[in-house]
Amino acid sequence: MAEVQSEYTKTRDVGVFVSKDPSLKFIAQSTAKLSLECTVTDYSMTAPEGEEIDVSTLSSITKETISGLPAEATVSMNANFVIGNAAQQVLRKSYDTGDNYAFQIKYEDGSSIDWIARVTSYEFKGAKNGVVTGSFSFKVKGKFVFNVSPANSGQK
Repeated sequence: MAEVQSEYTKTRDVGVFVSKDPSLKFIAQSTAKLSLECTVTDYSMTAPEGEEIDVSTLSSITKETISGLPAEATVSMNANFVIGNAAQQVLRKSYDTGDNYAFQIKYEDGSSIDWIARVTSYEFKGAKNGVVTGSFSFKVKGKFVFNVSPANSGQK
């Protein structure tokens, strides 16, 4: 039997970016963007469940459903809260205005995830350890786009 190796994507050296200006287009090489990775401590991305549409009839033996439109996906990021950080200022501006911005997470292997979102809430708190932390919550417009690395190779 051939040796099997685990596959994974490392989070070290990940890039987390937000467009400098409101946008409904994904981040491109020419896009003015700001970096979040020096403040983000972790993130979570959730693809939502779709609405179920009941298509049962009088002849159905059990309830029958089909998938309808999914709700908006969500993203949350925990961060070291920095009032003067330009990228975090953009996030707070998105909350204030409701504008959508382009986001991108770029991994060490060249793969990336792109999405468009607006900030729906944020919080920050001080703790006895002296570091102000916070979190930002986002609603995604459309879907996440997963881009395979140009070399088409995974981390091992």
